[in-house]
This record gives sequence, structure tokens and C-alpha cells, in this order.
Amino acid sequence: MIHIRERISVKGLMPVLIFVMILAQSCTVTKFTLPVLPDTQEAVSGRQDMLFSQMNWLAKAKDSLKFPVVLHVGDLVNFDTITHFETASKGFEILDKAKLPYIITLGNHDTEAVLPDNGSAAPGNVNANLRKTFKFNRYFPVSRFTLQKGRFEDAKSDNAYYTFNAGGKKWLVIALEFCARESAAQWMADIMKLHPKHNVIVLTHYHLNPNGYIATTNAGYGDMKVVDIFNNYIKPNKNAFMVLSGHVCYNAHRIDNGNYGNPIYQILQNYQRKDDGGGYIRLLEIDTKKKTIHAKMYSPYYNKTLDDESLFTIDNVRFVK
Repeated sequence: MIHIRERISVKGLMPVLIFVMILAQSCTVTKFTLPVLPDTQEAVSGRQDMLFSQMNWLAKAKDSLKFPVVLHVGDLVNFDTITHFETASKGFEILDKAKLPYIITLGNHDTEAVLPDNGSAAPGNVNANLRKTFKFNRYFPVSRFTLQKGRFEDAKSDNAYYTFNAGGKKWLVIALEFCARESAAQWMADIMKLHPKHNVIVLTHYHLNPNGYIATTNAGYGDMKVVDIFNNYIKPNKNAFMVLSGHVCYNAHRIDNGNYGNPIYQILQNYQRKDDGGGYIRLLEIDTKKKTIHAKMYSPYYNKTLDDESLFTIDNVRFVK
């Protein structure tokens, strides 16, 4: 038997390789939805049915709406108590079972700075208490955050960063503590610089005020002023893409340019003082091909989308290539 070995030249393969590359690009999914949970503190303390309706809906809709991750803007619980953290943990177990990753930034109510059952400042050094987050890290250990890549402090997710791919782009989410310490803000900026090809989302509890302006205080007991964090540690990064926050009611958004001319999209969402939050979730429908972000507030509890200023579209969105 005679075996004939044919040699196919690289030149001959080039048209095939080009076709495969074009086909792969055309098959890239460019549209996905980023769900953002506003402050859930009132739902955790008194309307657990709303909390569980949010979690069950997220788990069921994750494939159809293409959720890469769920984000939470902080004030996960109303008070730093075992009961509240047990309730919150039970809610997020639904996402654990659905293998839907999530990222939580810490609000002031998630710390020892707020007095249980009162809402006022706890006794002692309120600034020091703001950094005491034992219960949060006990009920939400690092192991629960499957996309987490690193932390500012060992075994604490108070300041942590996460990466994922969606819409044919690379994404980096940095959870930054409430009115951050300067050392934590500097750590955030360093992480951003280490990931120049990622679209960076800063997830922090307090950023925009109800009128859509960047807050100019440290809330009276934090460390840095919010506006200083933005100007000194977010704006100087050319991959700064978005800032998401809660803390104050209800809804606002604005766009500022970073130092390199990059638009930074900033969005506030918090409905805790209206029907205990109403079970609403911010849905950011991002289309990297059309370069759009469509935002709305949807409540699976009521099966209702708000028809107000929370419903908007941003065109000509600039992504990091």
C-alpha cells in the first residue's frame, strides 16, 4: 500500500483562517444585562418576601437575559445583627445554587457604625466602627464571591476586585468601602492601572446625591470626601467606565469625562423609603455593538417597570477596546 502525504501550505490555509475569524466575531454575543440591587435593608428587616422575589427572579432569568454577575450597592442589611445577616445570607443562597456570581459593596448599615434598632450612630468612635465588618465577612466569606481576584485586606471583601467577560469586552468591578480611607482609594487606583484593557465599574455605597451631583462630604463619619475619591483616584484612569451607588433616595445619573476624555457613567439607585424598596432591581441592558446602555427599574415582586426618570438610554457609549 502506498501512502501519499499531502502538504497543505500556510498560504493555502489563510483564506480558511480568515473566514473562521470573521465567523467567530459575528457570533460574539454583544448584548447582556447587568442587574444592580439597590439597598435591600428594609426588605431584609421587614419584607423578606420582596428580597426572595428578587433572588428567585434573578436565578430564573440569568440565562435568558444573560446576567454575567449580580451587583449590590450596599446596605445589604438594616442593622449589623445576626438575624439580619442570616436573612440576607439565605437570600443569596438562591444565587449560589443557581451558580450566578454576585458582588456586594458595603454600606454604612453593614458595619458596626450604626446602632441596631435605632439607625443612629453607635457608641464609641464611629469612624473606627465603620471599618468593623466582622459579621458581613463571617456570613459572606471570600469563598462565596466566585469572581473575586484580590482584596485590599486579607480575608475581607470590604475592598475587593472582580473580573468577568461579557459583550465581547473585559470587565473589572472594584467594590470600594463607604467614604473610603485614602489607602483603600489608592489601592483601587493601582488595581485599575494594572488592568488597562478592562472596562472598570466602581461599586460603592455613596457617590451621587439625589440631585445627581457627586457628594461633597464624607457623610459626617467616613474618611475621604466622595468628590475627592472621584477626582483624585477615579478620573485619572483612562479605563474608568462607571460608578454605581445607593445610600440616598431615589434615582439619578450623570456623565463626567475622565482626565483622558473617557466618559464615566454614574448611576444612583435606592428605593428603601418607598414601599420598603418595592422589590425593584436596576437592569442595565448593555449592547457593545450598538454602543448603548438602556436602564430601567423592574420589580419581579409586582412584575412592574417604573415609568419615570429611572427609565433612560445612553447612546454613543465609549468602551475600552
